[in-house]
This record gives sequence, C-alpha cells and structure tokens, in this order.
Amino acid sequence: MTHSSQSVLINGFGVLFVILNSFGLGLRLQIGKLLAQAISHWKIAALALVINFVIIPLLFIGYLLTIASSIPGEIKVGFCVAALCAGMPFAPLLARLAKADVSIATTLIVVLTVATVIALPIGLPLAIDAVDAPLKASVWDIAWPVLLFLLIPLALGCAFRVWWPDLTPPLAQWTVRVAILCLLFNLNFTLVAYWSLFVDTWGTESYIAALAGPFIGLGCGYILVSTLRVKDVGVRHAAEATTAVRNIAPMLLMMIFPFRADPLVTVSITILNTVGIVVVLSFVLMWRRGASSSDSGATTSEPESEGLPRHLRNDG
Repeated sequence: MTHSSQSVLINGFGVLFVILNSFGLGLRLQIGKLLAQAISHWKIAALALVINFVIIPLLFIGYLLTIASSIPGEIKVGFCVAALCAGMPFAPLLARLAKADVSIATTLIVVLTVATVIALPIGLPLAIDAVDAPLKASVWDIAWPVLLFLLIPLALGCAFRVWWPDLTPPLAQWTVRVAILCLLFNLNFTLVAYWSLFVDTWGTESYIAALAGPFIGLGCGYILVSTLRVKDVGVRHAAEATTAVRNIAPMLLMMIFPFRADPLVTVSITILNTVGIVVVLSFVLMWRRGASSSDSGATTSEPESEGLPRHLRNDG
C-alpha cells in the first residue's frame, strides 16, 4: 500500500469518525434536559469554560516554553491544538464507567464542543505564534472544517431526534458503534503509515511531554470542583473526566486539513490522545472501584437496621 493511499484511508476514516460522532451526539441530546442541566449547574459550566479555554491553554503554552522547549516545533503545534480542543467525546462513557453523573458529563461536552468551534480558530494562530512554531494557519483554514464536519452534523443529529424520535434510539446505537470503528481504523492506519516517525519521536522526549497533558487536565478538573465546593462525588468525577482529556474530533480535523502536509502534527496528536486516554482511564477505574466499595459498604449495613424502630437505626 502506497503512502498516498494510506493518507487517504487515515483522512477518510478520521473525517467519518468526526461526522458520525457529532451526528450521534446530536441524536442522544435531549435539548430541554440539556438546557435545564446547564442552567441548574451554570457555575460548573461557566468555570469549565474558563478553565478549558484560558487556564489550560496558558498552562500548555507555558509548559512548551519552559520544560518542553526542546521538542520539535511541529509537535508543539499538536500540543497547541490539543490545548484548545475541549469536550472529550467519550466523557459520558467514562462517567458511566466511573459510576459518575452521566448527564453532567453530556452537558459539559456539548457546552465545551460548541465553545471549541469558536475558540479554536481564534486562539490557535495566537498559540502557535506564542510557542514560535514554524507552521502557520489562518482563522478560516481552521474554522471551515470544524463548522462543516463537526457543528453541522451535531445540529442535524438534534434535528433528526426532533423529527423522527422513533427512529432515533437504534440509529444512535449504530452511529456510535460505526464512529468508534472508524476511529480505530484511523489510529491503526496512522500507526502503520508513520511508524518510523513515532520511533524517531521517542528520542525527542515528546512522549514524556505528552504525559503532562492529562495531568494538567485532571488537575484543572480538580480545581474546578474544589473551587465550587462540589460535594456530590458523581458530579465531581464527571466534571474531572470531561476536563481531563481533550476533544479528539476537532484535533483530527486539524491534522487532516490545515496541517495535513506536516506528519509530525499527526504524530503528536496521536501520542497525546493515546497517552491521555490511558492515564484518565486509569483514574476512572480507580474512581469506579471507590464507588463500588462505597456501594457495597452501604448495602451490607442496610440489613442490620431492617425491622428496627426508627429511633434505634442511628444508634451507636
């Protein structure tokens, strides 16, 4: 298989994932419930926007200018892309796995994804200039693929849910499954096509630098819920998981369109996503274990009080 045909497969499966994932997200959204959640948790949503589009980009840029200043400029561009792409598509799945609040995770990814459509075209050229990377892209070069392949399918999915509600549940299931399959194909073809670059990049300490991404996100997620003094563990973990990993959909669009001629951008984005998901998944499994322990402790204590008078159930 030639390199050009591999690039076509990588880009094709990448674009298909973004379209299907965005359309599938729209199919799963209950607009009324989403608005109610956003209003009732507006402080979390507002602070999540500040953290994801001000604090995290500044931390990423500062990290690239200091600790990770020696990595190649093209890889720094991938880090800048990641810094401005918020709203991890699989956050509801991670929240469910962690036994956290899935509705909060869904609300946050919609708010952050829509905000990414605005923030990415405006902020990315500024971020690239800040880290003095050799690559350039205009606002329109960044904006048009995000609008066409991410925002429009999301709106069409929402419209489909309103027009044909009976067809929505089965279609949503299959859309999500095919989207994940496309992402796996994209990842595998990327590894095959650019394997030598992945090996060469190992010597630049870029993999070590990539570890900073999810820990910056997790730390900022912790700051979010701690600042607002969120007590509900399910809400805390949902917000932390959503903030921890960046949004792979617009990241794929950046490597496919404005930076398609620079394979190191593709390599850096792939490394960041892979490392980020593995790190955050480890935390999610720990949260799940903690939630399971709490549930089993509550369950085993219940039968002891059954049949007792109310005034004795809380004794000693």
